[in-house]
Amino acid sequence: MKNLSAIFFTVLLIAACGENHTNSQTSQLYQTLDSLIDHHDEFVAAKEAHIQSLCDGLRDVTLTPEQEYSMNLRLYDEYLAFRFDSAYHYIIRNMQSPLASTDTEHYAVSAIRLAHILSVSGIFNNARMLLDSIRLDRLSDEARVAYYNQRAELNLYRSEMAQYTPYFMDYIDSAQYYRQLLLQVAPKESFEYLTNRASYTCEKGDVEGAIHQFEQYLPILRSGDRRYSIVASTLAYFYWKNNNPQQQEHYLLLSAISDMRGAILENNALRELATILMERGEYQRAYRYLQRASNDAQQYGSRLRSMQVARMAPFITKAYDAERELTQKRTNRLLAILAAITLLLVGFILFTLQLLYKRRIANRKINKMNAELSHHNADMQALNAQLSTLNSQMKEANRIKDEYIGRFLELCSALIHRGEERHKFFNRLARDRKLEDLYSELKSGTAINEGVKMFHQNFDTAFLNIYPDFIIEVNSLMTPENQFEIETDSSRLTTELRVLALIRLGIVDNQKIADILRSSKTTIYTYRSRIKSRALQKDSFEDDIRRIATY
Repeated sequence: MKNLSAIFFTVLLIAACGENHTNSQTSQLYQTLDSLIDHHDEFVAAKEAHIQSLCDGLRDVTLTPEQEYSMNLRLYDEYLAFRFDSAYHYIIRNMQSPLASTDTEHYAVSAIRLAHILSVSGIFNNARMLLDSIRLDRLSDEARVAYYNQRAELNLYRSEMAQYTPYFMDYIDSAQYYRQLLLQVAPKESFEYLTNRASYTCEKGDVEGAIHQFEQYLPILRSGDRRYSIVASTLAYFYWKNNNPQQQEHYLLLSAISDMRGAILENNALRELATILMERGEYQRAYRYLQRASNDAQQYGSRLRSMQVARMAPFITKAYDAERELTQKRTNRLLAILAAITLLLVGFILFTLQLLYKRRIANRKINKMNAELSHHNADMQALNAQLSTLNSQMKEANRIKDEYIGRFLELCSALIHRGEERHKFFNRLARDRKLEDLYSELKSGTAINEGVKMFHQNFDTAFLNIYPDFIIEVNSLMTPENQFEIETDSSRLTTELRVLALIRLGIVDNQKIADILRSSKTTIYTYRSRIKSRALQKDSFEDDIRRIATY
């Protein structure tokens, strides 16, 4: 029984580790894809420069009809998944070439490629009629492979547009028929044979077998190549049929990354990823991917892809707008709270300035009274002595007020400045739609912790400026073995010393001390009891603390 438990625990541990690894790998792929999307224009520019270099090499060069036909095919292949109108232009030139009008093979090669362009654009009937015009009995095996492959592809495109209709399976069955014909003719190591065999196997019900075939074939191909994108995207479809969403998402990411690297604008993976992200609630990234897929479809000129993007765009846009509106409301609420805090701080500063003004008036009156009393005769010396004592106490109080008012003003000013900076920072995040960064900042307690730290520093510095010998005086009231260590940084107090400092300032209520030090009432009570138990005179200890002088 123990062995079975150990085995079960090991299996669970391995499964958990595997899931974490998968999540980490998926996250890295998303980061790669996001980075490639950021540099999308650079890949497109590089593709355009490459094609332009091919065209520049043909300037001032006289080509034979055969050479011109081959060059048109090459330029068609370059534009195949990049620019619909350019690919269409060059294949039409071949269709109008004398070679196509006199040679069945040349006509078939061009017609098959033109049918592909028309299929991608959603002009299915014209593509079918063009394929019907080809005479199979006069074609080479290579041309027949291309013909059957295009027939299967045309039916697949038609099935995409006929989803959830009774005609869907008719198109799938037609595609299977032409795949079967292709497998009888195509070389077994060719791309057309391998891809059609895997798709044929999948539609026949052996999804695992199809996955196995493509997972062996994919590493042979290079990311950025259109064939890699096709195989990875088809693998994602196989995993979808096998009810494995994690692997489906993984291969869609690989296909989308390959599309970005190869500047392949006639793509499908990015739109599928947007659908997955929308269902998962990641509206911002889904909206970004759908926007990129829509722009690619428009740049390429594909009616089929544009229609597919247009069908799901309203759903993602609506969800994204709702999420953005909710975030804006939260941001506005936070900004309102920050504005209220700022107004309160301004009010405190004005109130403090008013107290400072009244204190100065009182000081002038006291100084005037002292000047008058200094002229009294000797029989008023006793009274003068009492007034001198009172004056000393008031000076001490004034010194305390001066120190703490100055520190309070400095602290309020710093907090207002930080509030303004965070206010500006949150506005920038909201304006730039950096919702994840904004959420992170809203959840962070760093600003509050820094404020508490700043308060402690100001309190410690102000208190020790008023009572420079406070720690020494406290140690004189403690037993020798329980005295406080005097730190190298003489401007810092421990929490226990801060409790005693507040008692010296006349704050003796545990709840008030707990509120000031951001602690619990029970903790403050424990501190006071523990310190008192270490004093020489326990009963009068706190009274002795309150009698510690400023100098």
